[in-house]
Amino acid sequence: MKRNLLVFIIGIIVCSCELTYEDNTRLLVDGQVISFESNEIPELPVDVYALGTFTSFPSRREQVALIGESKLRSDGQYQVITISPENSDFISVAINDIGKNRHNASWPTLEINGLQPFSLENFKYQVPDISIGPLENTSLLINRVANMQDTLSYGISYNSTLKEVNLNFGEFDDEVFQRQLFGELYPSDMTREIPLRVIQGDSIKISYSLINNGIVGRGEIKIQYNTDGYTFDF
Repeated sequence: MKRNLLVFIIGIIVCSCELTYEDNTRLLVDGQVISFESNEIPELPVDVYALGTFTSFPSRREQVALIGESKLRSDGQYQVITISPENSDFISVAINDIGKNRHNASWPTLEINGLQPFSLENFKYQVPDISIGPLENTSLLINRVANMQDTLSYGISYNSTLKEVNLNFGEFDDEVFQRQLFGELYPSDMTREIPLRVIQGDSIKISYSLINNGIVGRGEIKIQYNTDGYTFDF
């Protein structure tokens, strides 16, 4: 009896440590990326992954599996037919994955994470529209205009070759910046130009502190994209 129970428990552990799929069931992942200024988008590759976390005694591990692939149409729309995972935690969409031979180096990788099983309707995942643009070289210009006595300590957050979007109950948060730069502007420095490689159309975020025998002020500002570059005056 004990031996049978042990075999049963081992069987449960083995079966629960990998992704499994429903026979004869297919899903549709449907969405669109919106190009900056409605420019035409190249046929970037679209890959859909299933992700699951499993117990493999005495530890836990994650498994990622490719379940479908396609490509963007010129208007940014995509439809991917996938196999149907039974026990995944969520589905992820990767557009222009840098690890693929079809990757276009002039465009960023877009990762859309968090498609939950409960959001599935009629065997279809509807992905919200997300903006994207090609990569471009630009700069951030920091100007000392009114404050002549404090040191500016700054951090710049932005996206470059990777843009990550996390879905949450049908909404999305695109504030997951992948790159950061830090620096200081001393009272003797009136201006500084910082080169950036960004996604066309994306905003950047600056977090800063003003220092003068201690922190005398701090703040955070989001700067919208400008074809002439980004500017921060203080």
